[in-house]
Amino acid sequence: MPAIHNNKIVLFSHVVISIAFGLFFMYAGVKKFIPKPPPKTIDHSAFIQAFTDNVFDNPLTFKLGVKALKASGFLKMVGVLQILSGLLILFPRTRLIGLLMLLPIVVNVFCFHFFMDNRPSENIETGLLLAVNIILVAFYYHKLKALYIRNLHDLYIHKN
Repeated sequence: MPAIHNNKIVLFSHVVISIAFGLFFMYAGVKKFIPKPPPKTIDHSAFIQAFTDNVFDNPLTFKLGVKALKASGFLKMVGVLQILSGLLILFPRTRLIGLLMLLPIVVNVFCFHFFMDNRPSENIETGLLLAVNIILVAFYYHKLKALYIRNLHDLYIHKN
């Protein structure tokens, strides 16, 4: 076991941050199933103008993308994966699986905001979530390294 895993402060911090992270994503997943009341007035002129001029600037592309993801049901699938990943993160035996399951989702959310949304606060928020996910996965580096090296060794032995 690496020396960092023997430090009680590091272990306690990892557990607390993991539980908070798991609960956050369970909440984010559940929120996708709670219907929101429609806005009182909807101004579609920006959307119509964008299609007329064939110019899609930020954050209009972001809004159109989110509308498409909601209409297709894709966001509900992401919500299910967020709930499942968050639940797995809560338990030490399944924490790494939950973190690895959540990583591609968080990368996609970050990229979606980074490339299609011009609000710095959203980019910072999603960037922090990505950083926390990577740091929590890095805690298990020794397990991932052992798995990878063992598989390379097995591959090499079976080739010869």
